[in-house]
Amino acid sequence: MTQLGVQEHRMKQELIQKDSITFSLPATTVGKINVAAVAKVNQFLPEIEEKTRFFDRQNSQSTLGLMTLTMLNGQSPMRMMRQVMAEIEKRKMALAEAQVSHAETIRDMQDLEGDIDPVSEAKYRQKVVSLSTMENKINGSFKDIATLIDQYNNIKEAHGIDEWDEEAFEAEEKRHHVRRGFELMYRNLLDGGRAQTATIEYLQQHGVHPQVSLTEVSGYIKHVSDRIAAQDLPHSNDLEDFLDTMADKYKANVDKTAERLFGKSDFVNTDYMLKLEAKE
Repeated sequence: MTQLGVQEHRMKQELIQKDSITFSLPATTVGKINVAAVAKVNQFLPEIEEKTRFFDRQNSQSTLGLMTLTMLNGQSPMRMMRQVMAEIEKRKMALAEAQVSHAETIRDMQDLEGDIDPVSEAKYRQKVVSLSTMENKINGSFKDIATLIDQYNNIKEAHGIDEWDEEAFEAEEKRHHVRRGFELMYRNLLDGGRAQTATIEYLQQHGVHPQVSLTEVSGYIKHVSDRIAAQDLPHSNDLEDFLDTMADKYKANVDKTAERLFGKSDFVNTDYMLKLEAKE
């Protein structure tokens, strides 16, 4: 173990011995602070802090997988994998920044060691609490990244994706946007009974006539309403299956729009895409 590692280990042992969570009362404050409240805090705060470690990150694994990865992406596997990478990038940056703050806190604690005046001791305790909170957050970031890697691998396995690249992502974009257009139309009709202007424009941009989408989605809504009335209650997967069907049925419309705009359906230039070397 390096000298720095030995120092960190010794300090952590001291933190345990000094009881970093509870707070002793200086003689001058005994008559001004509710002693019973302080006693309650000293008794139960250690347990609260221990349980707080369960929530060392912003989202649970369930929320991260079912909400964060599908927000604005729907259930497009390529879009979900891209979101995985965006979420990991954010946490990598947070870890890099936390590494600096952690090192600075350790250094400050070393500078305060041996000082016995009340201010220095109070500052030391403050650093102890900061260090503990910081390490909880660092641990939470690692847990998030591990969870996201699991979800990335799960998505690949579920959709039969082996190796993929930017070109494969672009190829899936047409289907994704058509599917998303129908999803927005469904939400518009369910929420307000009419198609919103943004949804109409979005569908047009990707080659789907808005009235065709309106008719398809209206028919699906009536079909589901009839099923519910007959006590045949569909799972939300039924909606996802409908959207998949619409995406497959109308994805070729994007090519016709591209031909009208650019004179060709395949207007994406692969020369500008990142090429990854094939794994041996």
